[in-house]
Amino acid sequence: MTGVAAMEGGAGEAEAPVAVGERTGGKPDRVIHYTQDYDDALVWERASPEHRKRDKVALFAAFFAGLGLLQMLSGVMTDLAILHSAPMAAVLMALPFLLVVFLQRRDLRGRAQRRADRRTGARLEIWGDRLVEHRDDRKEPLAFGALSLREVRETEGHVFLSTGKDVMIIPTRAFLNPAAKSAFAAEWQAKID
Repeated sequence: MTGVAAMEGGAGEAEAPVAVGERTGGKPDRVIHYTQDYDDALVWERASPEHRKRDKVALFAAFFAGLGLLQMLSGVMTDLAILHSAPMAAVLMALPFLLVVFLQRRDLRGRAQRRADRRTGARLEIWGDRLVEHRDDRKEPLAFGALSLREVRETEGHVFLSTGKDVMIIPTRAFLNPAAKSAFAAEWQAKID
């Protein structure tokens, strides 16, 4: 597929790079077309450092809430012998923990759905030290300069470019091959180091 065909909607193809000095008419150095969906957003939300710390603290607090619940019920309901058994103690301690896990999973799915609730087309323009992502479901493009990037994370299925506030999620299917994906991630990692 040629670069022109890729611009006409072929996912997973990238235009050949153009030397900066050869740019004419304000064209980007490279353009990558791909699709993004709920599963891509879900992978980022699971890996996002923003929520991992909060989730760990909530699980830790749920453990202590379970201990508190067990202590309170065993002191108030002394007549119920079943409360003093090990299986019932485990159930009482697990209740707050399970509630927190349920709420965290619901929150995770909600965040992923807000980020990408359906399959949508995306175009990533690379302009030297600047990235501009246009998505069909967004009115305004998302633009990052190399200086604003805080993290480049490459996984088996994605490259994540994050400023700490916003993220560009580029799936592996956007690249011609895994080597191209790794080269892209290394290029942007080098720009922020």
